[in-house]
Amino acid sequence: MKKKQALHNEDACNFLFKSKKYNDWVVTTAFYSALHFVQHDIFPLIENGKTFTDIESYFSYCKPAKIKGYSKHSLTLDLVKKHIPPAYSHYKRLYDSCMNARYVNYLVSFPKAKISKEDLTDIKKHLKK
Repeated sequence: MKKKQALHNEDACNFLFKSKKYNDWVVTTAFYSALHFVQHDIFPLIENGKTFTDIESYFSYCKPAKIKGYSKHSLTLDLVKKHIPPAYSHYKRLYDSCMNARYVNYLVSFPKAKISKEDLTDIKKHLKK
């Protein structure tokens, strides 16, 4: 399912990029495509003899919610850093760009949207699945 969602979001990202109108949504769809691609690549995850099929089950197991501000996004960043290290800098920049585009300033330049698409492409180069 994650890969199907990743491809769907990537298609939306490409469509929006061609329009040159909605750069904030280019960044957002690029990030969510990357999120689904990396989660598809990382899971199932075996840790301490337990198998976790998805981020939800792993997040519950880790119980990081006790740490203020720690989220499934934070956990995914940590997992990418650990399991797909060459993709981490691209994923982190895409995450930061998305959070900025969604919550701080939706006015994203076309060059920044292009960088987000390039980050998605670079992330995909480092995936095993």
